[in-house]
Amino acid sequence: MFAEFNESSRKEVEILRILSQFRYPVGSTVLRRELERRGFHLNDRTIRYHLKLLQAKGMVKGHGRQGRTITVAGLEELERALAYQRLGSVLTRYLALAYSITYDPIEDKGKVVANISIIRKKHLDEMLDLMVKLCKMKLLPAPYFKVLREGEEYQGLNISRGKVAVFTVCNLTIDGILIKAGIPIMLKYGGLAQFVDYRPVRFVELLSYDGTTLPPLELLVYRGVTSIRYFLDTGSGILPLNFREAPAEAREQVTNILNELKSRGWGGIIQVGHPNEPVLCVPVAIDRFGICIIGGLIPGATMREAGVPVETLAPHCLIPIEDMERLD
Repeated sequence: MFAEFNESSRKEVEILRILSQFRYPVGSTVLRRELERRGFHLNDRTIRYHLKLLQAKGMVKGHGRQGRTITVAGLEELERALAYQRLGSVLTRYLALAYSITYDPIEDKGKVVANISIIRKKHLDEMLDLMVKLCKMKLLPAPYFKVLREGEEYQGLNISRGKVAVFTVCNLTIDGILIKAGIPIMLKYGGLAQFVDYRPVRFVELLSYDGTTLPPLELLVYRGVTSIRYFLDTGSGILPLNFREAPAEAREQVTNILNELKSRGWGGIIQVGHPNEPVLCVPVAIDRFGICIIGGLIPGATMREAGVPVETLAPHCLIPIEDMERLD
């Protein structure tokens, strides 16, 4: 039934998963609470909309004001969808997002891939100050942000009381810009890199994107082994990076595009290697070169190092850059 496993179908699968765990009818209020625990911040109206779609498909049954229950057809579809999720990979979703951007660096218009960090509103000023610092040190993929405050809704995201969501540009947007220019980008690894005296030295840990169903960089960051704040103070530390490859013939074009982005305030481009040469001690395939870019979840990871609870949705969605503000 879920022919295209997109963001909307992911929400509906999660609703079915929650309903399957209850023997009695469940209403939108309980669903909203359970969805928030799983990273889906939807308001009651949006939840009711998805429930109506699922009911029309015969996957849930209505019980008046009591709520809804999952049907046999819903359980069968949930089993198929979960099997599809297991077979799918993070790489497929990431490349789909990168390919879907419409952002034009010259016009400074179009959709970009966005990450979201959800924090308590009392930490908002601290996070914005941090982002300014990261931007000045060229550690932020792009100098844009958007704040969604409690009670507000945007892109299907509903913010609960006492919290705010900070949208930032994901580094996948840079991949998308290169792809739109006709350059085949191959995402390879998410990893942790050692820096000494503000210079990258080597990767100390790598996880491949190929075949995995879990985001490598998130797995590494959540272990709490980064030292971004120490790097900001001393120039030495462990930072989250993504590693990708491109054909050797495209190196000049890639360099020109990245330099154009840098001139417009973009950052996070740590190192562009040479054909057939290792980058930060990581070998590349024959007739390719490596590109290392800072992980777009670095603002949330840095806040987490200070003990601030952060819920990270990375990457989350496509949004028009016109809806965002510049940091500088």
